[in-house]
Amino acid sequence: MKIRLIGKRNNLGIGVHFTHFADSLRLRWSGEVQELDLEDQAALQTAARESQPDDINISFVGMELEQHFRGHNIQWIVFESTLIPEIINHVLRGSQWVWVPSQWGQDILLANGIAAHKIDIVPEGVDPNQFQPCGIQTSEPFRFLTVGKAERRKSLAETMLAFSQTFGSDPAVELVVKTDHFYYADAKRQELTEFATRIGGRIRIEWGAWSKEHIRDLYHACHVFVFPSKGEGWGLPLIEALASGMPAVATAYSAQRDFLADCASSVIPVEYDMVPVDCEEYRLFYQLQGQLMGEWAQPRVASIGQGMRLARENYTALKSAALENSRIIRGRWNWVASVDHALKTLHDRGLLSG
Repeated sequence: MKIRLIGKRNNLGIGVHFTHFADSLRLRWSGEVQELDLEDQAALQTAARESQPDDINISFVGMELEQHFRGHNIQWIVFESTLIPEIINHVLRGSQWVWVPSQWGQDILLANGIAAHKIDIVPEGVDPNQFQPCGIQTSEPFRFLTVGKAERRKSLAETMLAFSQTFGSDPAVELVVKTDHFYYADAKRQELTEFATRIGGRIRIEWGAWSKEHIRDLYHACHVFVFPSKGEGWGLPLIEALASGMPAVATAYSAQRDFLADCASSVIPVEYDMVPVDCEEYRLFYQLQGQLMGEWAQPRVASIGQGMRLARENYTALKSAALENSRIIRGRWNWVASVDHALKTLHDRGLLSG
C-alpha cells in the first residue's frame, strides 16, 4: 500500500500546505509516498489505474476521487465562509472521509450537512526552522505589517484605512503591505496604490511573489503583525508571524482561532460583525453564479486602529509575550506535528496498520 498525495507545490496557501506536508510525511513514515501534481492528467490517470484497495489517497483540492481511485479516499478541505460552495460540497458529500484543519472548519462542515462520522480535524502547520524569532525589534520607524493576497477577504483596505486614521502622516510609524494577486496583478496593484495615495499616511506596498526567506526577513524587519482577515481556512501568514515572535492585531475568527488560543497574551483581538459575503471575485472563483455565499467576519476599522495604537503603546510587554508564545506555536503547530496527527488519525480509523 502507499499514501498518495494529490495537489500542487506553489506559493499559494494550499501549495505551501501540500509541500510541507509531503516533505514531512516522507520524514515520519517509512512507507511509500506518491506525490501527484493535480495538473498532470497523464500521471493522475496512470496512478488511478494502478491504485490498490489498501492505498490511502489524500486530495488537497476538491476532486471526486471515488470515481477514479481505489482505496481509502480523503478530501483535506479548506474554505473561508459559513456556506460551503456547492462545487465543493458536492465532492464532500460523496467522499469517504473529510479532513479539515480546525474546529471551526468542522462546525461549518456539520452545519452544511456533511456527516459527522466521516469528519476528522487534522491541523496544518508552520515551518519552525524558517519562521522563528530574531530578537527584539528596535529599529525605526515603528512598522506594522500585513501580508495577504490582494482580495477583499484579507481586509487590506480596512487595515490601510485604520492605519491612516490612527497615525496620519506620523513619520515615526509605517504600515508595510505585502501583497500579490495570481489573476489581476496589474489592476490590483494600481487599485491599492491609488487607495493608499488617496487616504494618506506612511503606507508602503510591497508587491510580488517572494521567496519564504524574503518573507521571513520581512517579519523580522517589522514590529507588529496586523491580520483582520474576514475568514481563513488556516491563516498561514498569521501563524508564520506568530512563529516569528511578532505581536499581532487580528480577528479571532475562523480556523485561526485554534492556534490563536495559544497566543492570547500577545494578540490584540479585532472586533467584527458577521455579514453576508458580497464579493464578486469570490463568486467567480467558486462558480457561484446567483447562489448565496454565506457569511464572514467584517472587521471594524475603528477596532483595527485601536489595536494598532495599543500594540505600539504596549510593544515591550507584548513582544516579550510573543517571544514566549512563538516557542509554543513552533512546538505545537509545526508540520511534523501535522503529519503525526494525520498518521494517528489514519491508525484510529483502521486505515493504517503497524
